[in-house]
Amino acid sequence: MTRIVLEEPRAAGYPVVKRTQIGQVFRGSVLKAESRDRLKRADDGTMIPIVKPSGKHAQELVVVCLTLPGTTAPVGLGDMEEVPEPGDIVRLILKGKSFGDWIDAKRALPGGSLGVGDVVTQTTASAQVYDAQGNPSGPEVTSQEAVVQAKMKGRSVGIYGPLTLEPPLDGDEWLAKAVTAYRTLIATVEDDGVRNPNTTDPWGAPPVPSGFAPEKPDTITQTAWDAMDDSARRAVSNALSAPPF
Repeated sequence: MTRIVLEEPRAAGYPVVKRTQIGQVFRGSVLKAESRDRLKRADDGTMIPIVKPSGKHAQELVVVCLTLPGTTAPVGLGDMEEVPEPGDIVRLILKGKSFGDWIDAKRALPGGSLGVGDVVTQTTASAQVYDAQGNPSGPEVTSQEAVVQAKMKGRSVGIYGPLTLEPPLDGDEWLAKAVTAYRTLIATVEDDGVRNPNTTDPWGAPPVPSGFAPEKPDTITQTAWDAMDDSARRAVSNALSAPPF
């Protein structure tokens, strides 16, 4: 009898942007951004949410981006690292101060809203050394030599830098490439499962026109289509049927 498998192996996600040295630059064209609980490994080996003193779960932001020219920061999964090529899809994970910088930068965008193709840039400029308990040890440092010395002593080092968000320029070829990648993302299975675009603003996409009832695209199942409201159907139809750039 053929064995019926209940759990399929989980595919690896997009590589994550690493911050390993002072002076590294990441530039990306935003495809989507989602917050999620930050996790830690419990004594029994399971992953559990990090709970803040307030009782709320600590959050981090996962930004899926199309890598832009000028990027020097490496990306990787596990111990494997390499500098991505322009056009590679990667994940930029922001937590703590970096998450706060993102929120502040987003307010300065047109209408305070994130759009597909907006350009995120982060340059590592400083580092913080931590003790064995995870507490800051001394002031922030700004030289790579200090980072190397701390790591040689077995200390944990966090590397940080300012973050900016800017709208893309009209006619930019990378904006067109980002939109093409975005259309694929909203209609396919990703590393975190099948996305249900049942929202009026899927993944921070620009507002879509209202006032019409679109037909179900061939790439969307009837079950998924029936689960959407009219706004979600317009968003999906608009993204899938828009003319190419």
